[in-house]
Amino acid sequence: MAFRKAATAGSRKSSYTRGVTIRRPPSAVTGVAVLAAMLAVATDTSAQDASGSDLAREAGQTAHALGDAAESYADGELEAADRPAENPLERARQGVVLLERRGKALGLGSVLQGDGRILTALSPLGHGNDVDARFADGSVMRVRVGHSDRAWDLALLVPQNGRWTEGLRASRRSARAAGASLSTFSMINKKQIAPSRTIIKGRRTLIGGDSELLRDGLELASRMRSTDIGGPVVDDKGDVVAVVARACAPVAKSPCSMVPYGVPVSAVKAFLRTVPVNAVPPAPWLGIQGAAADTGAVRGVRVLSVHPHSPAAAAGLRGHSDPAKADLVVAVDGSPVTSPEELAATINRRAVGDTVQVLLFGEGRFRQVTLELRAAPGAKASQAARTNRARAQKVRNLSRSPKAGKRRRSKAHDPVGY
Repeated sequence: MAFRKAATAGSRKSSYTRGVTIRRPPSAVTGVAVLAAMLAVATDTSAQDASGSDLAREAGQTAHALGDAAESYADGELEAADRPAENPLERARQGVVLLERRGKALGLGSVLQGDGRILTALSPLGHGNDVDARFADGSVMRVRVGHSDRAWDLALLVPQNGRWTEGLRASRRSARAAGASLSTFSMINKKQIAPSRTIIKGRRTLIGGDSELLRDGLELASRMRSTDIGGPVVDDKGDVVAVVARACAPVAKSPCSMVPYGVPVSAVKAFLRTVPVNAVPPAPWLGIQGAAADTGAVRGVRVLSVHPHSPAAAAGLRGHSDPAKADLVVAVDGSPVTSPEELAATINRRAVGDTVQVLLFGEGRFRQVTLELRAAPGAKASQAARTNRARAQKVRNLSRSPKAGKRRRSKAHDPVGY
């Protein structure tokens, strides 16, 4: 649910498009909120070609930030030309996930548009381990709790592999301003998710976790099943006005009872602003060190070294200080890479678990290999995480400055230690 937010470092997934679309020029998207949160990435710690690596990191940061900003501008403003208007509820449903543990349904969640992380309620997750997210196409990804708020019963889940690019965004209207045109989502047969109508009866003071008073809780008129908790409340445009969670309803001279309620968007945005910088998906890792090279006929990135336990090693990439004995990375998935920063940016747009086609040139001939990107192994991942946390900069605004309406975006992290 891309609240056009800037929760913190680590957001880089682009919002989805379906069918044929026409993107507006930049001038047409003035005023559109932009997500540009940072992705914490794993960097190779080899000392080889240190100056080249520094240059690659700096250039990769710029490329990554500009690429994400461009995608956010374009994807946030889809034209309906050449295709029929899409049902807003159907669009929203594509961003709703079923959370489960060992195949048993726990609740629902919403994918953050332009981000890929999942917003849900904390209470259905129990201890938070072994949670999987089942997406609209039936695919399943393991997720972990990256951030939580016991008072409001909110949690942010971080996918550990793959990427889902269809998500939800926050409505510009409050739940009460949206009127009666509101919907929630429920699980139906065979783990399918469908929308159902609801209304907001009003605001109610509830008691959240740790005895916190919630003065702006939204009282929902519809009945909720336990597996509906964590799902979004959307308006007639398919944008989120609240998140279904649980809180304690005080009753005079009686123990309070846990009831479903709506967490207003204002509270959700405040929650996302406090997400720690390390609550990000693991970065994809290729496992090489390289430098720009030009043989005259072929340009690319010469492989200087290959990590012995990396995807690159498994695919047979050859690294050497002698250009005659080293592979030259020419393209990834058909996209030419002529410098370390281009290679880093290209890998950085993928996710752990993605399969990529790498075109190589070595020993006078071309060859293509297929490899699956993985997260960097233990020690390197830990060191990379420390580096990225030290360099991370939080983004303060979810969509726009409440006063001036200015877009805000973060600086990108170092490119992947490809």
